[in-house]
Amino acid sequence: MSEVQKDCHELGVTELSAHLSEGRLGLRDYVSAMHGHTEAVEPEVKAFAHYSKDMVNLQVERIEPLKHAGGPLPSLYGVPVAIKDNIDTEDYPTEYGFGGAAGRTPNVDALLVHKLRQAGALIWAKSRTTELAYMHPTITENPRVPGHTPGGSSSGSAAAVASGLVPAAIGTQTNGSVIRPASFCGIYGYKPSRGLIFNGGVLKCSPSLDQVGVFARSVEDLAAVGEVMIGGHSLESGQLVFPMKLRDVCASEPPLQPKFMFTRTPMWERMDAGAQGAFEALKDELKDCLVEVELPPSVINALSWLKAVMEAEMQVNLKHVVDAAGGKASQPTLDMLERGSKILASEYLLARERMLSAASGFDEYFDHFDAIVTPSTLGPAPKGLGSTGDPVMSTIWTFAGLPCISMPLLQTEEGLPLGVQLVGGPRQDARLLRTARWLAQRLG
Repeated sequence: MSEVQKDCHELGVTELSAHLSEGRLGLRDYVSAMHGHTEAVEPEVKAFAHYSKDMVNLQVERIEPLKHAGGPLPSLYGVPVAIKDNIDTEDYPTEYGFGGAAGRTPNVDALLVHKLRQAGALIWAKSRTTELAYMHPTITENPRVPGHTPGGSSSGSAAAVASGLVPAAIGTQTNGSVIRPASFCGIYGYKPSRGLIFNGGVLKCSPSLDQVGVFARSVEDLAAVGEVMIGGHSLESGQLVFPMKLRDVCASEPPLQPKFMFTRTPMWERMDAGAQGAFEALKDELKDCLVEVELPPSVINALSWLKAVMEAEMQVNLKHVVDAAGGKASQPTLDMLERGSKILASEYLLARERMLSAASGFDEYFDHFDAIVTPSTLGPAPKGLGSTGDPVMSTIWTFAGLPCISMPLLQTEEGLPLGVQLVGGPRQDARLLRTARWLAQRLG
């Protein structure tokens, strides 16, 4: 077995694609080695709700002839991708992490899954989600910090990438469900601008807020996977969403050295002291290209506005799912549905109105800065699996629909991962990825 095959689980999307396309690694050899790694690691991590060697091997049989056809290979040829269990797949069940949906088997892929298959990706497994993609934890372990939560609700997707089970995984975020698990598990996570990826075939929680995201082990890999899923649909307003050349822009050099705006946000005092110290050190490291700016106190309103939108819409979209299961759900889910039923129409409509204009409130910052630098989370992954952690450091940016990337650039004195969150302007995803790549190189 070659050295490449021995270390197959360490290959990222970009590196794997190069090995496969240039013949340094055979697809069947790679898949066989990855099956072996999955069988060895998955019982400990428990990242997958559904995984089948036979299902994966059938996909290999379908795409392998492309290698011998003589033409260019699709961009994700042979790349294993885990799909969060709230996203429909035609070959694996989609059960929402919810006992009441056990055995649910869609007969068609979500559009984003279809696009991944068209790009040559192998749908390796369905990754575990918290119950109905809300707060009740799943059984997934944090492979980087044993005994600590991997975060949620995209728990299995983050853990699968962090443990080398797959080089990339798909998650969703309604508040902080991509950025927080990426930070806790010490990997990269990307939540695109609102609306760039079509949500059809994804469990409808809060349609105003739900967004699909990507987990990977480098910025370049985020761009490679994100590019495949973006565009080719229209929004409810009728606006067309076009594809973006994330990969090419991400790989290019910025025309000028990026400028960063650091903000503590009004939640800074709630942060772990060690995390605060790590960010203070980061500020010093970037003092030649970073300016600290204090956000107006009014941004704290985003917390209550997001909650109003999220819980009102979840009550509408998830209550019938729970009712169909005889009302049997976890207490956090039932409590959320109860709160959602009591939100007044005036509260919901006010919050929705603020949400639609929130992004423009940051326009002036992006006239001067390439990205906002801020913590991904309040601190490292909390100990135990009884909670998935607090999403509050994502709330402002999710509410505004801005693109965000969590980068594993810091750690506590005890060695626990801390994510650095970069926030970009609306629809400036390619620029944000390019800036993130520059920052990763700058900090080594």
